[in-house]
Amino acid sequence: MLKIDDEVFEENILCKWSLVPYLRYGRVFGLYNSNSLEGFSIFMKMWDNPEFVYLAEIAVAGESQGKGHGCYLLLKSLLHLKKEGLSIVGLTVNPNNSRACHIYCEKFGFELTEFRKNEYGQGQDRLFLTLNLKNWTPRPC
Repeated sequence: MLKIDDEVFEENILCKWSLVPYLRYGRVFGLYNSNSLEGFSIFMKMWDNPEFVYLAEIAVAGESQGKGHGCYLLLKSLLHLKKEGLSIVGLTVNPNNSRACHIYCEKFGFELTEFRKNEYGQGQDRLFLTLNLKNWTPRPC
């Protein structure tokens, strides 16, 4: 997971210290190809709303990108969360990441809930998107 995170993101999101609580207390889904990890998604529940889950990270290894693997991983993750009885999924995305915005909004039905100025520091704005799993009908990727 650390290798994929390092490969995909300009600034590392995961480290050996943050990975342990995500694995222990979050919900982590892996995308495998011949016993090799090709991608993963990490979700965390909110303290004050146990029906809400936050997509902390989703990443697919470089050689597996652009082949629909990320959509498949997200689809399977969301289906599992829905089956567990979770109601709302939230995430943040860089407003300039048009590819991710298209996938989340057009393919999965996430809706813009809030614009968060300087969410990750000065000039690091994010769109906060949510998906209501109760009313969600999955579409093929």
